[in-house]
Amino acid sequence: MEHEKVKLPRPIYNVLKAQGFSIHGIKRDKGSFFPITTLWGMATVSDKSEPSEYEVLTKFLYSNSETQWLLIDALRYGYEPEPEPRWGIKAGHSYLYEPNDKSFGPDEEPFAYSLRERAEEVVATLGFGEVVDLNKEGEDDD
Repeated sequence: MEHEKVKLPRPIYNVLKAQGFSIHGIKRDKGSFFPITTLWGMATVSDKSEPSEYEVLTKFLYSNSETQWLLIDALRYGYEPEPEPRWGIKAGHSYLYEPNDKSFGPDEEPFAYSLRERAEEVVATLGFGEVVDLNKEGEDDD
């Protein structure tokens, strides 16, 4: 059975990559590799990580049981980073595609902001429109 790679938040992806974990996953025939032991070791041993990496991983790992399963699946099946945030401004069926002259069009490539707050400021200045997650736009149409 073929599994998709697990999408991880970029900080977690960076920590796993820095720790030397394969992005392709671990095969079961690798002997005594135990994902739970590995995750526990990563969360309790800080000498291999910067304190900030250690804190990020520990907070993620202990936030709830779903994140623990997510990390186990990432180690089993491979992982990749979640897409970078892309925020756009939508008015009706059109997207802002030229921020300098405030041009909107339904068939144009939307202009993307990396910070939601910046897009919200533009909507407030315009007095219309809504901020949308461009990574999720169109998924309902598929």
